[in-house]
Amino acid sequence: MRLLLASSLIVLSFTTACGEGEMKDKPTAEVVTPEPTPPVEEPKAEVTGTAYQADVATSKIEWVGAKITKEHPGTFGKFEGSALINEGKVVGADFSVETATLTSDDPKLTEHLQSPDFFDVAQFPKATFTSRNIVEKATPEGATHEVTGDLELHGVKKTITFPATIAVAADKATTKAEFKINRKDFGIVYPGKPDDLIKDDVLIKLDLSFPLAAAPATPADAAPATPGNTPAGAPGADKPKLVEPAKVAPPISRTAPRTAAPPRRMRLPRPRPPKAAPVAELIPL
Repeated sequence: MRLLLASSLIVLSFTTACGEGEMKDKPTAEVVTPEPTPPVEEPKAEVTGTAYQADVATSKIEWVGAKITKEHPGTFGKFEGSALINEGKVVGADFSVETATLTSDDPKLTEHLQSPDFFDVAQFPKATFTSRNIVEKATPEGATHEVTGDLELHGVKKTITFPATIAVAADKATTKAEFKINRKDFGIVYPGKPDDLIKDDVLIKLDLSFPLAAAPATPADAAPATPGNTPAGAPGADKPKLVEPAKVAPPISRTAPRTAAPPRRMRLPRPRPPKAAPVAELIPL
């Protein structure tokens, strides 16, 4: 009896250790159901900033799932998103993930995870996240911020809060985070085999990069294009523009203008017919 009990404890200890691995000591995201929108919502301060697109070539969204005996890492191959930056701080973020691009370390497992037992990618092709609030909050694990937002997965929307390390440099902004969510909170309840049960927690790993390209000038900030300040490469940069001289209005006289008198017509005397030459009077001799 004692031997059987000891053997059971050894097996339990071994299977528990195998199932922890990378997920051990990772923080669990706080998950709550969003409250329904009230009929009349009070106006809130709008979060403003410049949106920068994620560089998907250098960014990664990964996950780790576990059974009692083994962990399985995976990734999402296709996603898009942006970070909203204002005065050198990340103030908002949103992401959209194509669930059909989920992969794991086992092709058969990948196919099963995409089936209705798990993500059901045919019915729920996208998972999305939209931030509600991002605040600076340091943690002993090294995180710098606390992120709260709405995660919609498997047709279920929940508000989650998790720690993240966010930095903004001159050329890019970066976000890194590792946290666990409970798959059952999002309606993914497949239990697995009786002798190899699937754990409820799934580790989410974010490694995101946002290049900070120069924002275009707004019409209010832009100076009018002239031969001296037309940007290189802009239309008309190689051809100087002729500036039409300003039209100057004539000075306004405070006295009534003096009009010139019309020219007077001169009357010439009519020519008189010439007088006839006197005729010599003939006197008879």
